[in-house]
Amino acid sequence: MSVLRTAIWNKFKADVNAPLYLDLGGSSDRFCYHEAPQAPTYPYCVFNFLTEDFEFQFVEQFESTMVQFDYYSRKQSPDECDDGVADIKTMFDWTTLSISGFLFLKMERQFSLPARKIQPENVWQGLVRYEVFVQDT
Repeated sequence: MSVLRTAIWNKFKADVNAPLYLDLGGSSDRFCYHEAPQAPTYPYCVFNFLTEDFEFQFVEQFESTMVQFDYYSRKQSPDECDDGVADIKTMFDWTTLSISGFLFLKMERQFSLPARKIQPENVWQGLVRYEVFVQDT
C-alpha cells in the first residue's frame, strides 16, 4: 500500500523538531521502508507492513494494516534504543495520517518491545507495532 507508506514518510518529515526526526537526522537513509542501507548509520529505524487485508464491519468496508517500526542502535547501553522506541510512540501513537484516496480512521499501538541485544552484531533493537485502519472513499 504505497499511499500508506507515503503517509508515514510524510508524517516523519513534517515536524523537523520531533524527537524521532532529530534522532535520525531527517534522513531517508536512517528512516527506511522495508530494509536499511547496506552499511547503515546508527541509530536508524525501518518500518514494514506485516499484513494487508480487508475486513468488514456491518456494511462498511475498511482496510486494516499492521505496521511495525524497528529501531536499531549501536551504543553500549540500551538507553538510546529505548529512547528511540519512545520517540516512535510520541510521533505515531493515535496520530492522524493523510492518506490519498482513503479516509483515515485510526492508528492504534498494538504493542512495543524494549531494546534487546542482537548478537554477534552487537546491535540493540526495539520495536513498536501498530494497526492502521482506513476506509475506501
